[in-house]
Amino acid sequence: MKRVLVSVKSVQRDMDGKDTVVELISPGTSHKKGNTQYVRYEESSVTGMDGVKTTIKIHDDSIVLLRTGAVNMRHQYVRGEERESVYETPYGDLHMAVNTHELTVDFHEGVGHVHLGYDISVEGEWQFYNQLDIDVREDTEHGNEGNPEIGD
Repeated sequence: MKRVLVSVKSVQRDMDGKDTVVELISPGTSHKKGNTQYVRYEESSVTGMDGVKTTIKIHDDSIVLLRTGAVNMRHQYVRGEERESVYETPYGDLHMAVNTHELTVDFHEGVGHVHLGYDISVEGEWQFYNQLDIDVREDTEHGNEGNPEIGD
């Protein structure tokens, strides 16, 4: 288990071409199990998901994004494919689909970069195009100890 700093930059483009940018830096953990790299961190009020834990499962050709807490969801991103999922909120469930156009993974020894570009539709209606850049770097201040706040 390696302590890391996770930087997430999301750029959402709506149908009018307007961009909304959200950036987050959060402490987290990174570890590898088999051929899958796992990165875990907590969201914050910046993303509107305070108290939500996010896990990213990184494969060579796909990404799975899991969120648990106030909302629950599981999105799988595979370049050239549309994948459906259910986004569970306290206000009800939303049926979503992501159509992934861009996916690049450069991850080694628990650190690296992931880039995603995808369309999101909710209940069958297109909502926006999103670009997601996730940078994971070693947390040199806290070393390789487990992080009890992330649930290790």
